[in-house]
Amino acid sequence: MGLQRIEQDGVVAWGKTGSRPGYTSGVFATRDLSRKVVYSVNPTGLGGAETPYVSRLLVTSFGFAR
Repeated sequence: MGLQRIEQDGVVAWGKTGSRPGYTSGVFATRDLSRKVVYSVNPTGLGGAETPYVSRLLVTSFGFAR
């Protein structure tokens, strides 16, 4: 998958995610680079349920409303 675009509450962020067995990571930023986030999550013990944690991280980093 190529570059990803996420938009919520008028905030647009561009980035990329990736995963391998044992970890998932990503990098996202607004076009003007005023907001950036880089993350790496070791989902051991989550049984593949890392998505809610990553979503919360993006909500917090980019100021998206819940």
